[in-house]
Amino acid sequence: MSDYERYGDYDNIDDDLPKSKNPVVITLKIMIAVVCIGVIGLIAFRMIAFNSYPKSVRNVYFNEKLTAYYNEKDGDIDVKTQKLRAPYDDEDEGNFFCKHLYVIDEIDQLQITVRYNTATVKKFAEELGIELDENSENLFSYRLYASYGEDLGMVVGELTAEEYDKKLTYRYKKLVFDNVNFSLDEIGSPYWIRLEITVNGADGDKVYMVPIFENNDKFSTFKDYDLSAKEKP
Repeated sequence: MSDYERYGDYDNIDDDLPKSKNPVVITLKIMIAVVCIGVIGLIAFRMIAFNSYPKSVRNVYFNEKLTAYYNEKDGDIDVKTQKLRAPYDDEDEGNFFCKHLYVIDEIDQLQITVRYNTATVKKFAEELGIELDENSENLFSYRLYASYGEDLGMVVGELTAEEYDKKLTYRYKKLVFDNVNFSLDEIGSPYWIRLEITVNGADGDKVYMVPIFENNDKFSTFKDYDLSAKEKP
């Protein structure tokens, strides 16, 4: 074998060596990775914040009436809850969202938590031409409207307690309504109940409505709610 044949493969030795990496390409790849991770993290954070409610407004609220009922029954009370099918006032605008419905029908009490964003407050201020403090606890008024059929609907209940809290850009109100008519003679339970919200100090009759209770042929799924140790009075 000649020297040329023996060492001829050395001509391709450069092809087998690792090529030098372009620092510009590396930098771009790192930047793209950082941006992707940041976007994913931001989306995850917003989703967690969107679905998170402070304990002060997500637990059952014991006002005097519920506390008296709890003591009378030695803690053996019946609390029901229901997942809201459309927990917002508007599918596109989404000004108000509701969650954590609690129904204690033996004492005609309903509890619901409403959430809104500070951006909503700013939008209302611009649209209505009034000053609104995004940190005020008394921006809105609340009432319940119940339908007992096609020909019978009425405002029901009395707002007896409110609990306010805030987290990031979200504001929360736990609302407790007593004297809600969960059963009428010869009619029975309401087909549905909605929460009606109005802006304090605004002219006109604009009402924002969120369906929070259903008990009809289309939807009537309720489940028992078990009180945690921290919720009990």
